[in-house]
Amino acid sequence: MKKIIYIVAVWLACLVALETMAQRKIEGVGQLSDQQLAQLWQQTQKQGMSENDAMKELVKRGMSMADVAEFKKRLVRLQASDKKMFGKDNLIADTAYFLRDSSWKFEVPDVRMPSPYYGFDFFNNPQSSFIPNINMATPANYVLGPGDEIVLNITGLNEVSERVRVTREGNLALPHAGFVQVSGLTIEQATERIKNKLKLPYPALSNGQSQLLVTLGNVRSIRVTVIGEAYGPGDYTISSLAGFFNVLYLSGGPGKNGSLRAIELIRNNKVVKTIDFYQFLQTGLMDSEIRLQDRDIIRYPIYQKRVTLSGAVKRPSIYELLEKETLADLMRFAGGWADMAFRGAVKVAQVGKQERLFRDIPETDLSYFIPRDADSVFVDKVRERFLNRVMIAGSVVRPGNYELTDGLSLLRLIQKANGLTEDAFVNRGYIKRQAPGTTEPLLVSFNVQELLAGKTADIPLFREDSVVIQSRNDLISQMSITVGGNVRNPGTILFRKGMKLEDAILLAGGFTNDAATHKVEVSRLQKNNADTLANRLLTLFTVNVDSALDANKTSIQLEPLDYIFVPKLLNYQLPGSVKLRGEILYAGDYALERRDETVTEMLQRAGGISPYATMRDIQVFRNNLRVATDLFASGERFVLLPNDSIYIPRSTNFVEVKGAVFNPQILSYDAGNLKSYIADAGGVTDNGNLKKAYVQYSNGISRKTRKFLFFRSYPKILPGSKIVIPERSATERRGLSIIEISSLTGTLTALISLIAVLRN
Repeated sequence: MKKIIYIVAVWLACLVALETMAQRKIEGVGQLSDQQLAQLWQQTQKQGMSENDAMKELVKRGMSMADVAEFKKRLVRLQASDKKMFGKDNLIADTAYFLRDSSWKFEVPDVRMPSPYYGFDFFNNPQSSFIPNINMATPANYVLGPGDEIVLNITGLNEVSERVRVTREGNLALPHAGFVQVSGLTIEQATERIKNKLKLPYPALSNGQSQLLVTLGNVRSIRVTVIGEAYGPGDYTISSLAGFFNVLYLSGGPGKNGSLRAIELIRNNKVVKTIDFYQFLQTGLMDSEIRLQDRDIIRYPIYQKRVTLSGAVKRPSIYELLEKETLADLMRFAGGWADMAFRGAVKVAQVGKQERLFRDIPETDLSYFIPRDADSVFVDKVRERFLNRVMIAGSVVRPGNYELTDGLSLLRLIQKANGLTEDAFVNRGYIKRQAPGTTEPLLVSFNVQELLAGKTADIPLFREDSVVIQSRNDLISQMSITVGGNVRNPGTILFRKGMKLEDAILLAGGFTNDAATHKVEVSRLQKNNADTLANRLLTLFTVNVDSALDANKTSIQLEPLDYIFVPKLLNYQLPGSVKLRGEILYAGDYALERRDETVTEMLQRAGGISPYATMRDIQVFRNNLRVATDLFASGERFVLLPNDSIYIPRSTNFVEVKGAVFNPQILSYDAGNLKSYIADAGGVTDNGNLKKAYVQYSNGISRKTRKFLFFRSYPKILPGSKIVIPERSATERRGLSIIEISSLTGTLTALISLIAVLRN
């Protein structure tokens, strides 16, 4: 049973691996092994894909055009050498056809950058599928050839349906009638020849009692060669139903120097058709009579003349012109004039023998002027200036632009604008004018009130005059007051006469919950007309404002530039919280009750510490840093601050020795001194620095080794302590220098002499 489960698991893993490989992006055929290549092909066949669909899928998943050709070659070689690797159902039946078939390119075209040449972008769109319609009715002018399948249907007195294929010799094997030559004939011609051949076994075809219908079944593939200045020259194997335009799209259109105006179809070493692709681009009409045959050649010649058209036309681009085409033809290709085009003349820049030439071509001569190769044609825009416009702005009922008619004056323009508004400033208005023949702007002022009353002469207007009548409000400084502090929308408020303090607070959104309404302060600028600098500039008022903003109780009339400040209630605030963690009976986040609450009081609120901890292990953190204080030993009254943390570690009866010792370890506590614990850890290494040994206590306090003369005082060891022996630095000296030894010897000699003198 276990063996069966193992086999099933391995089989499922293989399926998952194959599926993953089939779905991932393929970046290069050279990276695939033969086994992976065969597995990838088998996966496409299991999904029911045809050979052509499989190629399309590979390209969509990242395989380049060159990689597809390499993939096909390796696949055919691999199948020829080891058919067992593929399996009976996954073999490629016709490897020769598989290698030369390129119809998959119709749906996966190459993506190119936009081209500056008109018509080239038609071949750039990867979403287009300019492919032949294989479901179309059989064209009467279709020329039969080897490989075509013919469907013969006889109805009436005789009922016969047969499918026959044109042999390599160009014959059809007709039932009961022998062979008939049809290669090179159209469907219409072949139908007549087949009918004459079948009249012997089916006499009813002669008198009309039976009818013959000849149609195409499966069509053959033909090879067409694209040469010249093509984007993708080469041989293309396509369906015989594919037309001329299908091959143009398949080959990617012309290259950079290719022509779209004289594409040649060559058959049997003769040019049988010259196609102007502009006709299709301009009108959408295609010559349906252009049928391709096997071994046809399509040639893109080099262009003869290109002209750049820019400016105010509907379709600026670089156009290819024929020898006798004029500027009028060029404008027709571009869709004509743009809306704002200046039609008086077209500017043409030409390349001369030594220098460039510039010409202005009137609109009337466009049909006669023939551009040259490399010409640049530019269509200018109409100037953004009006021939008969005057403007009026400001405090009139209908400001805007008006037509300058004969005899239009200032008074008539104001009347055209339906008169003045209520806020108009009637003492003065002005006209902005550009005087004819000068470059300096003029300002013509007038009294609006006297003009309307007829007390002053009317003023005639000129082109582009701009009349401005201002509003009284524009001439008055807008005063404001400022509300700050604990209101919902603090900021600047437009001052209005009669505004009271409660009005300003209401406009600022009202008080917040923590506003001290009994201490609202108003700062007012003093109106001091003295010519000497004053020290006091503001007058302050402290007002008790009703929280309901009832102005009848306490009110103050506001003045411009007043500043209102609403302070915050002194004690209406959360004092913050403290985190309690570790060996505490009720750990959690506790809010501070008072401003001076201590650690001891907070621990009492949390139920105290657990039996597994001691008070000497208390650790206090502030701003993510441990506070170096020994609350147990000092009995200090440690006041907590918001966001402090208290941590009580579990009391442990061990001592840890680490650092530069031979055997760092954790030892049981036995009330020994520092050296005894170091000895139990194997002693200090050669790089260890015993002089700088220190002890970390469980409450976060650290004590270092102290030295006085020749005596060292080591820190006391408590349960839970950590003894740390640091290593010597690379520059640190070991032992005493000769000078230090000499100085020490002299000091000892002096001490001994002093002791001897004192004894005597």
